[in-house]
Amino acid sequence: MIEQLNTVVDTLHPVLQVLAVLVIGTVPFLESYVGAGIGALAGMPVALAIVAAVLGNLLALAAAMWLGGRARRGLTKGRATPPSERRRKLIARVDRYGVPVASLLAPTLMAISLTAFAMVAAGLDRRQVLVWQTITVVVWGVLFGVLGLGVLSALG
Repeated sequence: MIEQLNTVVDTLHPVLQVLAVLVIGTVPFLESYVGAGIGALAGMPVALAIVAAVLGNLLALAAAMWLGGRARRGLTKGRATPPSERRRKLIARVDRYGVPVASLLAPTLMAISLTAFAMVAAGLDRRQVLVWQTITVVVWGVLFGVLGLGVLSALG
């Protein structure tokens, strides 16, 4: 299967290879980690696969945070309502573990961009969310890019 993937990827122009991995990086639940892994398994230079996947994921992250901010403004516009049960649970978890831990572990449960959306919409500090989600995107992208390279080395 990897040989077939390499054959298909080799026929593509290098710019299309990078764009394909970048697009994979924008898709929730695929993001930087799957994009970097697929790029590495497809025979792209690992550093290039990681950069493309991370950039795609950062684009999705920016969009999710912007939408989360819009949702937050819409939810709180002109109201002083008590927080919902869902928001109280989210805030309690983040208060317990902190934005860094919640961000770094989030990809094991849900998409990075969806996590960022939820955190911003819940009213958490946008800067802290942006910094830690960006770190998460890079860490997970590098980890899976290196794992993809390791799989190739083991099979080759």
